[in-house]
Amino acid sequence: MFNLSNETDYKLLSKTKNYYNFFILTILLLFVAILTRLIFLSFDNNNSSKSLFRETSLSALPTIYDINKNRLAYSDYNYSVKNNKNKVKYLDRDVPLKSILEFIYVGNPYIKFEKILTRKYPYNSLTNNMIGHTNIDHQGISLIEKFVYKNNNDIEISLDIQIQKKIYDSLYNDTENLNPDYAMNVLVDLSTEEIVSNVFIDNRNIDKFDQTLLPLKDLKFDFGSVFKTFTVYSALNNNKIDINEYFDVDQPVLIGNKIINDFPRNSNIPMQVGDILKKSSNRGAILIRRNLDCQNEFKVDLDNIGLLKSTKIGFGMNSVEPTVNNFRGSYCDNIPFGYGLSISPIQLINGYGKIITGRNNFKASFEKNEKQNKNKYNKISNTINKLLFYANQTNNELYKNFLVAGKTGTADQTISGNKKIQNVTYISFFPYNNPKYLNFTFMQNPKETYGKYMTAGNTVKPTFYNILKEIYMHLDLSIINTISTDI
Repeated sequence: MFNLSNETDYKLLSKTKNYYNFFILTILLLFVAILTRLIFLSFDNNNSSKSLFRETSLSALPTIYDINKNRLAYSDYNYSVKNNKNKVKYLDRDVPLKSILEFIYVGNPYIKFEKILTRKYPYNSLTNNMIGHTNIDHQGISLIEKFVYKNNNDIEISLDIQIQKKIYDSLYNDTENLNPDYAMNVLVDLSTEEIVSNVFIDNRNIDKFDQTLLPLKDLKFDFGSVFKTFTVYSALNNNKIDINEYFDVDQPVLIGNKIINDFPRNSNIPMQVGDILKKSSNRGAILIRRNLDCQNEFKVDLDNIGLLKSTKIGFGMNSVEPTVNNFRGSYCDNIPFGYGLSISPIQLINGYGKIITGRNNFKASFEKNEKQNKNKYNKISNTINKLLFYANQTNNELYKNFLVAGKTGTADQTISGNKKIQNVTYISFFPYNNPKYLNFTFMQNPKETYGKYMTAGNTVKPTFYNILKEIYMHLDLSIINTISTDI
């Protein structure tokens, strides 16, 4: 205890009190210093020469949501730290607010902070080459970003990011094995005509696909045998064939001086229409088309289902224009089995959508559509759907479980140095007796190997079934009736 009557004790107490007061004063000064620094950070419009903090004068863009209100793109602030001594040098970018305190404690007068408005993409790895991007001025300059910048409203697109993630993971696993240049998968809800998922995986080390372009609408190909469906459709539409009649595909079929072969070579038995689709007979497709007038029937039908013109895809975006090539001197006989007409994937998807649903105005889009469209079945659509279910026959259990109809296509492409590659496509829909979903699966140059084993049936068709296995529980497939499959 202190004895206040003792001078030594009194002086000791007085000295202790002074130390205490000094300690309190020090704490207060440190608190004020930290508070002052934090206040600097809270004022966005301070002069940059007097403040530690500077904000760029940009305007936030509207938010892009998926169909379940998950944010796919939104505007938020990033904090950057720089040293202004002599020459400006950025020490760190996208710094969390709590980390800024560490720089404040250093007390370096040359340390400055910037608050920069940036565009955030939480699912960038899944939505690359689809959402678009902004420039340095935070303006949308491509694809959907360009649309929201011009219209200045939040939008909700038809994409389901959870389904997209499952499809991406499954497709990625198959590209690890098949190693194509790039791969695509598109899932469409046929009743709403909404694009539920749109995956693009680019495996190339160089010449990555330009992010101002959307592969679904900006790439175009000769898709090969998937076009044989359109040939059969046109012949049925013009009452030029009976599905039970036979075509002698063993006899030589020539286009000009060029003999057309089937790979593998078909049997000596003449084929009915269903077998021409199932065996993917080039000769059979040509023989069916030769029942039609090329200009006044076949070409008119291709135009009516949207294969000869650009199409809208939503949010102000249009597909590329198709290209008709006079391949081997006669597009009339080459287009029927898949050569001579280069189109984008969205045009192929819309073409199939029209003929399998019977809805001539079918148009897949990224725009959300509350309306449920009923399929308008007719004799032609019913016949096509039955034929494609038969032609798609496979041992995979999902084929029967979900009544999957479809058609494969393998097309040769010559690139630089006369190197040949193959583009493989599988377009499918299910259930065939009341189509609910349509899927497009595509790869360019799988295995970097040209040959008969790299066909669509050996590559993208199994890939689709791997995808279906992962997503079917997330789809509305309650309409399937496995007891009666007659339309």
